[in-house]
Amino acid sequence: MRGLLHALFLLAAPGAVLCGQRIAVFSEFQRPGPGGEIVAADQAPARREILSPALVRNGWASFLFTVEAPPGEYYTIYIAQNPDATAKVDVYRLEYADAGGVLIPDGLRPAQQPVQGVLAEGQKTHAYLLDLLLPASTPVERFRLEIQLHASGRWTIYPMEMRPVQAVVPPPPPLRGPLAPVAARADSTSTLALRAALCGTGEAAEVRLDTLRAVILRNTLQDLALARRYAGGQDTAFLATLLRAGGWTSQEVFCSSAEPAPRGPEWWLRLRGHLYQGLPLPE
Repeated sequence: MRGLLHALFLLAAPGAVLCGQRIAVFSEFQRPGPGGEIVAADQAPARREILSPALVRNGWASFLFTVEAPPGEYYTIYIAQNPDATAKVDVYRLEYADAGGVLIPDGLRPAQQPVQGVLAEGQKTHAYLLDLLLPASTPVERFRLEIQLHASGRWTIYPMEMRPVQAVVPPPPPLRGPLAPVAARADSTSTLALRAALCGTGEAAEVRLDTLRAVILRNTLQDLALARRYAGGQDTAFLATLLRAGGWTSQEVFCSSAEPAPRGPEWWLRLRGHLYQGLPLPE
């Protein structure tokens, strides 16, 4: 497998772009529209580049990606790992919801691997969810994961160096909690879940894992379960410190506000970096 990955890498163009073919990768908080652009609700002056993400063990990590290929010709997507099968990998085709005339990816259609598709004339991209489950027994050693696109006899490859961390999340809680409206900013579901934990708001309704918002809720509950493990019986006090990741100044301000996080749509990634790697929170 290592030799195959190396050979394919040599065939790939730098920057994962080659002759009208392209792979772009985003966090789950940057939803791509039909043209590959980030939907207006999620746009920010800068976004996180996904190159070497930290992964918690016994937990999920989710990424969005788009592919561009010559229209009218079948393309194939492979997900390769080295060492092979380090993480369990699921791929979903994203389906668009019409939110007041704006098409926003939300629905999930399971895709059999290797994934095949074809872009119609006038269609620029297809969007996918890459969902990884890292077993608790995974060694704390970096491994390589590549999204490989083959079309028109050419390869385009997006390589990532995945970094499992020491942290092991508790068994997953039931998937229950509030989901934000489709048109709301992607991080709004995470904010609602944190508000429910800190402020006692929001209905704990059962949620089916059939939308991107449900995936974001699952990942958020996973992170909150890890935070409670770190809290040492001081759940509320510890969770309140995490508000700095979003730019709120106090628990009172957070609980009384209905506004989105001041630090932008990817603020939860700062919180996650603190929990997974001990990175400092903004002051």
